[in-house]
Amino acid sequence: MSAIFNTSTRENPEFVVSATELLQSMFRAIIIISGVIYAVWHILATMFGSGSVGAQVWLGTGLFLLTWVPAFKLYERHYLAAQIIWQAGLTLTITFYLVAFQAANIAFYYALLPLMVVVTVDGFAGVLSEGMVVILVGWLSRSGWVPTLTSDLALVTATGGAIIGLVGWAASRTLFTATQWSLNSLDQARKNMEEARQHRAQLARVFKDLDQAYYRLERANAELLVSRKTAEDAERFKAEIVAIVSHELRTPLNLIVGFSEMMVASPESYGDVNLPGHYRSDLNAIYRSAQHMLALVDDILDMTRIEVGKIALTREMEDLGTLIAEATAIVKDYIAVKGLELVIRVPPDLPSLWIDRLRIRQVLLNLLVNAARFTEQGSIAVTVSRRDEEILVQVTDTGHGIAEKDRARIFEEFYTTGKSHSPQTGGSGLGLPISKKFVELHGGRMGVESTAGQGSTFYFALPISAESVQPFLPTRRTPAQWRGAERMVIVVNDDPHTATLLQRYLEGYQVIAVPTHAEAIALADQVKALAVVSDLGEPIADRSQALWVNCSLPSARATAAALGASDLLVKPIVRQDLIAAIERLGRPVRRVLLTDDDPEVVRLYQRMLSPIVSIEDCLEAFNGEEAWQLLREEKPDLIILDLMMPEMDGYALLKKKNADPELVGIPVIIASAKSQDLISFRLPGPIQFSRADGFQMGETVRVLESAFKVLAASWHPQNDAASPIPGAAPVA
Repeated sequence: MSAIFNTSTRENPEFVVSATELLQSMFRAIIIISGVIYAVWHILATMFGSGSVGAQVWLGTGLFLLTWVPAFKLYERHYLAAQIIWQAGLTLTITFYLVAFQAANIAFYYALLPLMVVVTVDGFAGVLSEGMVVILVGWLSRSGWVPTLTSDLALVTATGGAIIGLVGWAASRTLFTATQWSLNSLDQARKNMEEARQHRAQLARVFKDLDQAYYRLERANAELLVSRKTAEDAERFKAEIVAIVSHELRTPLNLIVGFSEMMVASPESYGDVNLPGHYRSDLNAIYRSAQHMLALVDDILDMTRIEVGKIALTREMEDLGTLIAEATAIVKDYIAVKGLELVIRVPPDLPSLWIDRLRIRQVLLNLLVNAARFTEQGSIAVTVSRRDEEILVQVTDTGHGIAEKDRARIFEEFYTTGKSHSPQTGGSGLGLPISKKFVELHGGRMGVESTAGQGSTFYFALPISAESVQPFLPTRRTPAQWRGAERMVIVVNDDPHTATLLQRYLEGYQVIAVPTHAEAIALADQVKALAVVSDLGEPIADRSQALWVNCSLPSARATAAALGASDLLVKPIVRQDLIAAIERLGRPVRRVLLTDDDPEVVRLYQRMLSPIVSIEDCLEAFNGEEAWQLLREEKPDLIILDLMMPEMDGYALLKKKNADPELVGIPVIIASAKSQDLISFRLPGPIQFSRADGFQMGETVRVLESAFKVLAASWHPQNDAASPIPGAAPVA
């Protein structure tokens, strides 16, 4: 129980008592249930089994009772001794039946031992139990006592014990966390009641505090019920986990992307150290893969923030050969380590495709990794060809193949073929269904051809659109290349992430970002843009024939200003973005205060700033109180601030700094993984449409109809009056 009773929880006697009683209750329930199940099995086995089987069952029952009775009597007074007797007795009983009946499937009961230990003791004891199971089944499979217990069955038993133990650990941790939350809420309520007794003269205020405390307690209980319901509801639980994991991934990704980017793009910051060529190649692979993971994390966060009924595609004219080269470069080392040959056949005259390069690269990576995982020898081939009005991509391997009964379900979610040739061939059953959906979003198709024992060919076909038959255009196109390629929308905004967001969800349009009205007017006339979207005041409509849309747009810098800072960067941060934010300050920076609760992140910032600020001039603070003391004593030229820190968070530090006349002028750049949710803000101001030559009545009616369809979801009629319910208050 040491993993549960850590330093902080030992200081809470109520939690220790509650947790101990909970463990004893679970152990008692396990003993009783096991006894009932065994008694039923004993009766059935002795009634319907032969004479020899009955004798063996009686002997096994004696062993079980020698375990069950002492464990049941000792668990309240000598909990650890009862656990040892219970585990040892069960192990001996299972081993007896395994040897007596020579039935290898009895070994699967070993997998339950780690689960019992994890939920009734702690994770460390579960690891010890799992180790005992691994040693025991390994010895039995080699000793010859149970000839039917093969190495594969022993491996499955050991693996099953580990998996079941992990599931039990996760469940028990959640249960004890809920218990601790409940006790904390109860402790808070008691403190509020004590304050009420000590301040009788302030009865009205105390009554209000008690009412608020009761509300918080009720709210905490309601949240616990909602959390439990969410845990039972698989879909909602999955959505919550996706959001949490995606957010938490930003902290390690900040270090991976930051340090690898510094090593790849700025090796001079490490002095005269020259890395070997193969090191640089591996660093480039790490950097590319980290960037790919970051893009996926951003997509997951966008999907959880914006209620869109589909995954939006960011389409560009892409050279499929280049995309295949990028995907194979990521996995070529993995394929080479397995001793497999990688063959790529891409004709040179392929047309470009109007696709989302991130999604199609993810499809390629899924197919290549799957082929490598299920292929032990031979080769993996990527073949591209043109078939009528589509491009066909085939990934062929010489692996185990897929049985006919599995091929019909291979693209179902969470479905796997059940093959376990090695520990590396397991999967969640999501890669292929997700890949198929990505291909179908492009208007394509995906399938498989396979023969068991001879290999498989997974293929997908993408349509050649009208734009695709044009010569390949690079991502950074000139206005002459833009003109006529697609419907253009120009966004006047100083935050490039705003244009990226609009590009993702305005399917069928090409979004271009410019910082000023003058550039927007010039570019709109040059490329014959459909519309200009601006939040920088009234447009000069007589200078352009494009449709002008004036509305508020989310901006990181505007959010930073609302918090009292100069700029806002979202982790993971690359060196170019940090340097650009400092340059936008327009003032010399000689000393910088770096604040973050992770020392490695502070070291990364020092490395990024080394060309402009020496390490000696980089002040370090790992919590809010340290940062406040250094800020008052040293008065640096710039603060790089993390919002989530112990003792005093970044919000409180900003408030105190801006309230001090001597410190208010020091600029602050916010750098945080938990940045403001720009998408969920209710943006102020109207949405205005204007055009130099005006609108026809039919156009006006269609615009109103479209607006009503979009905005009617926030209107609900009252029973007593035909008036809309006010919307939720904006996030502040």
